[in-house]
Parts: sequence; structure tokens; C-alpha cells
Amino acid sequence: MDNIVEGRIIQKLDVESGQSARGPWQKQNFIIETVDSQYPRKICIGLWTNQIPTLQSYQIGDMIRAYINIESREFNGRWYTDIRAWKLENPAQVPMPQQGMPYGQPMAQPGMPYAQPTAQPMQQPQYQQQQYQQPQQYQQPQPAPQPTFNAPGANLPEDGSDLPF
Repeated sequence: MDNIVEGRIIQKLDVESGQSARGPWQKQNFIIETVDSQYPRKICIGLWTNQIPTLQSYQIGDMIRAYINIESREFNGRWYTDIRAWKLENPAQVPMPQQGMPYGQPMAQPGMPYAQPTAQPMQQPQYQQQQYQQPQQYQQPQPAPQPTFNAPGANLPEDGSDLPF
């Protein structure tokens, strides 16, 4: 699942660098302010070594779409959460992937009040149910012969005995 955040870049922090067992690394954080709700949020997102040049093509005030991973880890009994961008895009140039609320909805224009998306009734899929056809042998049941009960002695055997067995 992709986590996508859209907003306006409000600050770029300085590039941090260091040396690890795997070699040199660089990290740059930037702050965006979301514009997709009535209450904008500020989010600090980090970029690592190979993604930093991508951020340099954006200026403060530009709209940006960041594809992010969110991860938490524990160190000495405390938890730290890291938000890392793995891809940056200009939202005006690339349409938003359709994945549902709230990211699949159009964003409010800057300076315009936020409006709740209109609820549209879900369309039910059109299924065509086939009519069940009974097999030929079951379509017209034959009536069972009805036993006749007449007065005593009427159903006696033809040999003249009065016993029915």
C-alpha cells in the first residue's frame, strides 16, 4: 500500500551527513503543509542520499506529492518514528492514483474553503440471473393412483372368498 502525502513545501532543512559501516550517507528533511482538509497538518519528511537531488528541483511554496514509508523503532526504551520519501512528484503534472478517501478525492484550491465530497449512491452491479429449468421428467408430475374404498365386500377377490388375503 502506498502512503501518499500532498502539500506545499514550507521549509527545507539542512543536509545532514555521516559515515556508517556501509559507507557515507546524507539525509535532508523538509516540511510540507497539507491542504487537503480544513485543518492543515505539518509533516516532516526525510530523504536519503539518492533522493536529495530530486528535492533540489522544488522551491519553498511549491506543491509536492510525496510517496512515503512510515516506520517506528525502539532505542533505549523510547520509540522513534521516521517518515521517508521514496518518490517525489509535482501533483499538477501527474494525476492522483485512485485509491479511495481521502487521497483519491480532488484537493481544495489554495484560498478556497474545504468542501466535503458529495456522497454519491453506490451503483449496484447488474447481474442477470438465469431462470432454473426443471428437467423434463419433473415438469409434469403424474398423479398417483388413488385407492378406492367402497362398501364392505366390494373389493373382494374374484374367487368368491370373503377374505381379502
